[in-house]
Amino acid sequence: MREGILKRLEELIDRGKSLPSPASATLEWQSQFLKWELSCLNILEITFGKDSEYYTRLSQVRKFGNRQAWVDYGIAYMESAKEEIEKGFLYKIEHLISADFFDSILEHAEYLLSKGHKDPAAVLGRVVIEKTLRQIAERQNIVLPDKMKLADVNELLWKNQVYDKITWRLVQGHIDLGNFAAHGDFNKYDDNKVKDMLDWIKNLMSI
Repeated sequence: MREGILKRLEELIDRGKSLPSPASATLEWQSQFLKWELSCLNILEITFGKDSEYYTRLSQVRKFGNRQAWVDYGIAYMESAKEEIEKGFLYKIEHLISADFFDSILEHAEYLLSKGHKDPAAVLGRVVIEKTLRQIAERQNIVLPDKMKLADVNELLWKNQVYDKITWRLVQGHIDLGNFAAHGDFNKYDDNKVKDMLDWIKNLMSI
């Protein structure tokens, strides 16, 4: 997703710079300009949203009577958007989406636990822990094999000093609980342990 957006922004920046002078405002120029203009607004809407500063300001620039000024400002906004993506803006979007998704899973897990269903609640908790640890690794530019065991991911994050040994032990304890639930060892934990797990996951997600 990130690389695709960066590539598209680069293409539009190059296209803007290659537009001929609008002085004559021929039909051919107007056609090229209109296609470029709509493409710029489209990628900004998709990436940042229609209410974003980027989309709003570029839309306002369309009111300029000076066509060359519009092209110059348009290129500048696209270059700024590209820099923003390169510095991690897209990660922030993805992380917020994931956080909302995980919140709904945790709410469901807490509901199941409140109804006496500790085992599926523990399994859902483990799902959130696994996804969160992998996201933390990605944020720290730590490459993980696709099928790496969750305990090994936890170990790697500790060894890379993402968090300390105490956090590593806490994470591992909750991983173990999730594994018990996934493997049917339901007698190895109780409702209180699952509640502690779900409460602690909320703190993990803020790392």
